Amino acid sequence: MVEQAPQPTSPLWQGRTKRTVALIALVIVLLALWQLADTLPTVIVALILAYLLYPVTNFFSRAPGKRFGLPRGLGVLMTFIFVVLLLLLLLLVVVPALARQFTVFAQSIPDALRVIEADLETRLSQPVLINNEPLLIDGQPFIPLEQIREALGTTDILQLENVNLTGVAQTFLSSLGGLTRPAFGFLGTAFSALINGVFFLTMLFYLLKDGGMFVRSLISIVPSASQPDAQRLFGELGEVWNAYLRGQLILSSFIGVAVFTAATLLGLPNALVLGLISFTLEFIPTIGPTIALLPAALLALFSQSTTIAGLEGVVFALVVIVVWLVIQNIQAVVVTPRVMGDSLNLHPFVILLAVLAGASLADALGVILAAPMVASVRLFGQYIYGKLLDRDPFPPPRPPGEDVPRLLARMWNAVRARFGGRAPARGRN
Repeated sequence: MVEQAPQPTSPLWQGRTKRTVALIALVIVLLALWQLADTLPTVIVALILAYLLYPVTNFFSRAPGKRFGLPRGLGVLMTFIFVVLLLLLLLLVVVPALARQFTVFAQSIPDALRVIEADLETRLSQPVLINNEPLLIDGQPFIPLEQIREALGTTDILQLENVNLTGVAQTFLSSLGGLTRPAFGFLGTAFSALINGVFFLTMLFYLLKDGGMFVRSLISIVPSASQPDAQRLFGELGEVWNAYLRGQLILSSFIGVAVFTAATLLGLPNALVLGLISFTLEFIPTIGPTIALLPAALLALFSQSTTIAGLEGVVFALVVIVVWLVIQNIQAVVVTPRVMGDSLNLHPFVILLAVLAGASLADALGVILAAPMVASVRLFGQYIYGKLLDRDPFPPPRPPGEDVPRLLARMWNAVRARFGGRAPARGRN
């Protein structure tokens, strides 16, 4: 057999050529992403859903060492069937009850606003008293409402019923609708929605079926000497997003169930609506739980408990505020460290800045994903910083004892000192 002569090859690229080609490729990728910005939310939502549903697909699918299971493609189809059945259950059982409570809740808002307006107008119409004597200005009693109307040049300063809550809700829902922007906008509206739905489900199918292969392919592109680092980065990146996405579902479910239970026990109207509000707003980092407290407190202020006799008005609102704060602190001190771990570990100020930036860049999707995006950027930043300064790019894990929250440790030491006759532990808490 005659051996064939080796085919001639072009010379190896020099360093300058490699850098130039890499820079051109980077610019092309950035330009492509810029042009495809309208479809990126759809891709991101598909990636998130695929990540959340991946364990369900693994449960149905056959894997090495697993005796029972379906082929991967059939496992994905079973996952789709499971999700559809779950949605049907929600539509048939939960949604009707929730719709009724939302109707009652929406009808109670105008009456509550009118009561607030009347109370404020009554209080501001009274002269300001100092030592039971009216405060005089130019010989006339100082009445705040009159002074405010004179300064503003209008009498309609307390028209709270004109607050367009429906418009605010519609704006928020429209921003949620922007999460799945049309990829084929040139088609008719109905046909475009159908095509986009098929496109989205097909993309989700292949992500669930071959997601692991995509990750391995990305790692294989990296030079062999750097593949261990790439694998470590993907692993830590997976921890960040696993802690946030699946962890956030657990935290939101916890706070929603806890609020619903507390509202039911306290006899607060619309307990299911308040639980859903807390569940939804928990996805807004830092400020979401505080916002969820406001409707509960206002509802308690203008209602009477159905389970505790005589609990109404200001006292009822204060009780609700205290109970809601206790629930939030139990979650922050006990539940969150166990679910989230130290994968995010971001300062609240940094999270607030990330939420503002995410809201301006990607509306509701940017708000929800602000925290894990910042944590991911920090992870890559630590790696690059370590490589630039010839340091270990991966920080060592924290000792096991430091996972216990300091506040919980102090509370435990105080209980032991009170009932066990021992002095509180000193030193590092």
